[in-house]
Amino acid sequence: MVVLKRGINPKTGRRYRIVKRAKAAAGPARRKRFRKYTGLNPSFASQMRKYNSINAEKKLIPFKNYLIGPDGDWLSHIPSVGFPGNVGSGDAGEVSGVVLQTGYYLTTNNVLLNNTVGDLCTPVGGYDIQQGSENNELDGRYGKITSSQQNIWIQMNPQSIAGTDTSTRLEGVMPHDFRLIQVKAKRSNSIAATTGPDQLAASGAIKDNLWIDTSGKEIGLTNDMGALEPFSFLVNKQKFQVLKDYKFTLCANGVYGAAAAYPAGVKQYPSSKMIKCYYPTPRGKTKWAFRDGVSVSNPQPIDFNYVVHTIILARVRGSVAGYESANWSVQCNGTTAVLDL
Repeated sequence: MVVLKRGINPKTGRRYRIVKRAKAAAGPARRKRFRKYTGLNPSFASQMRKYNSINAEKKLIPFKNYLIGPDGDWLSHIPSVGFPGNVGSGDAGEVSGVVLQTGYYLTTNNVLLNNTVGDLCTPVGGYDIQQGSENNELDGRYGKITSSQQNIWIQMNPQSIAGTDTSTRLEGVMPHDFRLIQVKAKRSNSIAATTGPDQLAASGAIKDNLWIDTSGKEIGLTNDMGALEPFSFLVNKQKFQVLKDYKFTLCANGVYGAAAAYPAGVKQYPSSKMIKCYYPTPRGKTKWAFRDGVSVSNPQPIDFNYVVHTIILARVRGSVAGYESANWSVQCNGTTAVLDL
């Protein structure tokens, strides 16, 4: 600011001055010139992310191929397993099930579950990838998982029951009630970042704390239950995020043998059901357990909880004691897509 003239007003007797002000744009321009750097413009950063995603090389990780096929690339089907006498009236097999766990290796808790119940839990893969320069290998240690999808087929097995007694016919052709539960351990109860697929005892474990019973206690697949209770208990949402939970009915419609083998008056239901599952993916990049110069067998992500359980349970409709329900099977396949960063 420059003073151009000073004086006294003869009419009022007051002093006055005439000044020349600096250009108004000079101050803001100076501040803009030396302002602190705060990062990329959000719009520009968003466009660059889109550009990098489009131009990054995408790798595909197949899930284990549990489909019936002609050679070693197929792993046949997954048979249902009857629960021991702890579920139902005491006779083994009144409630049957299959558990699919994502990841190449079973968690510690699921190994213990199989030791108690049988081969109930099956690892289906979906996240193991090698390091290298081939089409389905990562150049570095990091990748961005963009999608993870699996197809699951649940189907009744054909029954040849001609000449058998009534109990065997009922086990083979009576409608089966199913419940499918798909859960993932919540963040505070998920696997630790450095322990791979292992879970701690206090974590969400389907063998111990999958449900909340009618008295408010935690209960799992290895606890004593009635035949109907696994189909009515509420999922323990304190420890699990519920991705799917619904019920349906299937029946072995294709029964081979004498025409009289199928009981009259039994309502017909579909004999199979196909379910398409989309699993949660991390927002940022994921690190795999690679070692420089050291071969790692089926490396898994180490900073992302990829373990999702799909629990499929079945029982013969009517909950008649002594009737087995393990005459169904599961087939599945799928793919996980990863951007090579």
